[in-house]
Amino acid sequence: MHPTTLQKTQTRTSNFYRTRCGENDPSSAQICAALLACAPDLRPNAFSTLKSQIVSDQLARGHIEAAADIRQLTNPVTAPGSKVARKPKPRTIKKVPKEDAELLFKHLRKHGHDDEAAALVLAYFLAVRPCEMPTIQVEGNEVRIIGGKKSATLHRGADRTLVIGIPKILKAITWAAKRLAQSERTGAAIRDRFRKECRALWPRRKKHPTLKSFRHNFCAAQKAAGVGSETAAYVMGHQSTASQEVYGDPRSGDSSQIHVKPAAGADLSKIRKSKSSPRYGAGRVLERIEIPATRKYWGQTENRVGKGQET
Repeated sequence: MHPTTLQKTQTRTSNFYRTRCGENDPSSAQICAALLACAPDLRPNAFSTLKSQIVSDQLARGHIEAAADIRQLTNPVTAPGSKVARKPKPRTIKKVPKEDAELLFKHLRKHGHDDEAAALVLAYFLAVRPCEMPTIQVEGNEVRIIGGKKSATLHRGADRTLVIGIPKILKAITWAAKRLAQSERTGAAIRDRFRKECRALWPRRKKHPTLKSFRHNFCAAQKAAGVGSETAAYVMGHQSTASQEVYGDPRSGDSSQIHVKPAAGADLSKIRKSKSSPRYGAGRVLERIEIPATRKYWGQTENRVGKGQET
């Protein structure tokens, strides 16, 4: 396990032991009881991740038998015949109309939330992650983004340089990047205020956009525009085409929203290609339709179809 990952695991498990078990070094029975008690409050994948982290921590502590007991624990929510209700998935929006984005931007500027407005600009036009926004650099018509996903210390994956061809958009991005670079507020504070202002703007809606919604929106637009998977992955800041395949549905994308492209000389060779089929069916052959040679165009055949005849 990478040292950074191990440190994060130990931090989370230590907090779990202290808050859920009441001890810094609980027994396997206490840990299992605490996991079973909190299972209904977690999504199944979150429960599985937490259990795996605890197992790794117990192995690191040398508690081999305790790790084996915890590994065999079954989630009571997903157990066969279980009647425990699953925690519902959070309601999210993956498609944001251009009109909504413009209305939200005007609302944020009107009420003095310039940091949130700047974050909206960067998310909408560049699809950057919130953690990447404060370090964006603009030089000429190029935007340099330092990838927020680190695979190792001092090594960043998914760094990219994008070209903006429209001066008006470039000006907006330059303003937004400078604004967030000088802001002293945390990303969490900006996201919280962003959510509150969305609820204030659309109080009757059950679902509201988040900054991540615009990544889905952007990727759907790329797919609708026919952007290649490797290029799309590079622009999105993904190290593999498999990551961007689960973002955005091309059926809901607006190709007119794409205003950026990789800079000349961008190295796409580091983008790993997916071995599985895309989630939304791009590239899949569902069925082949053979058209008879006698058919010249739709609606006209050598033998016209009369009433009651099958096509």
